[in-house]
Order: sequence, then C-alpha cells, then structure tokens
Amino acid sequence: MIKLGAMGLAVAMLLQPSSLALAQPSAQDSSKQKMIADLKELAGAGDVKSQVLLGLAYLTGDGVHKDDAEAVKWLRKAADQDNAAGERYLAEMYFKGRGVPADNGEAAKWLRLAAEQGDAQSQHNLAVLYTQGLGVPRNVKEALKWMRKSAEQGLAAGQVGMGVLYENGDGVSEDPVEAVTWYRKAVEQNDASGMNNLALLLATSKNERVRNPQEAVALATKAVAAANNPDYLDTLAAAYFAAGQTDKAIEAEQKALAINPGNDSYKESLQKYLGANGGR
Repeated sequence: MIKLGAMGLAVAMLLQPSSLALAQPSAQDSSKQKMIADLKELAGAGDVKSQVLLGLAYLTGDGVHKDDAEAVKWLRKAADQDNAAGERYLAEMYFKGRGVPADNGEAAKWLRLAAEQGDAQSQHNLAVLYTQGLGVPRNVKEALKWMRKSAEQGLAAGQVGMGVLYENGDGVSEDPVEAVTWYRKAVEQNDASGMNNLALLLATSKNERVRNPQEAVALATKAVAAANNPDYLDTLAAAYFAAGQTDKAIEAEQKALAINPGNDSYKESLQKYLGANGGR
C-alpha cells in the first residue's frame, strides 16, 4: 500500500534554499552583510516579506549565525500578520521542533491558517496531517478536500497525494484509473515521486486498463536517474520483473539493498526474483 511519506512536509520546505538575493555564492561578504542589515531594518519596521526572508536567513545561517529561535521570532511576526508563507514555515518549525518544542497541534493550527488563504503547499501538508492523524484527528474526508485543493492549483506533491488516495481508496472509492490520471499530472512536471508511484502502479496493477510493465520500466528508470532513492530502485526492480526481465530486476534490487541493507521488504523481493530465476 502506497503511503504519503512520513510528512509531505516532507517536501521539507525548511531545507529548500530560500529565494534570498543574498544567497548567491558570488556576492561579496560586505554586500551580503549590507543586504542583511537592510532586511533587519525593513523587518523591524514591520515589512512582512522581509520578516519571512530574515527568518529563513536565520534558519539556514545565510549571512547570519544560524539560530532557530531567532528564525521562529521573525517567522512568527510574519505569521501574526496573516502572511501565508510565514504561517507555513512557522508550522514546520513546530512540526520539526526547531526553535520551539515540537507540537503537531500548533503545526496544524498554523497550516490551516495558511491553507485557508490558498497556499497550495500548506493545503498539501494539512492534508497529510489529516491522513496520518498528526496534530488533528485522522479524517480522510478532510484530507481529500485539502489535497484536492493543492492538486488543482498544480502542486505536484498534491497531485501525487491525490493519486495515492485514489490508489488506496482512502476517502474515495478505490480507482486505479483515476490514480493514474493524477500521477500523470505530476509526471508532466517531472516529479520523481510521481514517476515512481505511477511506475509501481503500472507494474503491479491487476487492472488491464492500467497495467503496463514496459512503460513502468521507462518511468522507474527516469525516477532513479532523478534521485538516488532506494525505493525508486525497488520500484524499478518490480517493473523489470513485471516485464519479464528477471536478471535486471535482481540487479536493481541488489542496488537498493546496497543503499539500505536492512530493508526486509527489499530482501523479500530479491528472494522472489532469485527464486523465479532458478536461484542464480
């Protein structure tokens, strides 16, 4: 059963580089310090965008000493002015326990405020919380509502999430054809997780309208090329096996195990492929 990742917050916005002009490696230190000084002045005067950027600078240590508590301070100032980006980042600080005690309930509160303003990433992240019952009671209908809102705004993670919900029949009737439709939307944006999920569904589905091992191999190969993820190699192995290329399935599964040697699921799959290949 495909799941929505330990947190599509998991897209880990906190780890993505901010769009600070001062983040360019070619900038002189003096120029960067001038930019930081300007940000501090504007943020202190209440400019909400500067507050978010200053918070992210403290979060990443870009031009200032890394300081999660100081990051929270400025992100909260932006969030208190109903800035959706500030609310989303503050939510993730609570979810991760950075600069504040970890608190899923607070994370959900701030995410909802941002989601209600139409922030697609917050809508997706809130949907994940409802799917997993983190900070809110598990509620698949609410999860579906917010996931659909993010997907309809074109967020690839939301489109993958919709595919997962339809594939698993979570909050909706199980519908692999509809799952394929949503996964393809993410694939069109070159989203590696969309490629992986679609490949696995095409390789393993019993629905003849969906099953397509050859396309699964092509998609899984692209996903593996895009990210060094052992799960993607595991999917590639499943696709090769479904396409009757057992030797390649064994090779791909062995590569997955080389990255994550303790994964029991990978070990079981490898044994299945070896058994089908006469133990060679």
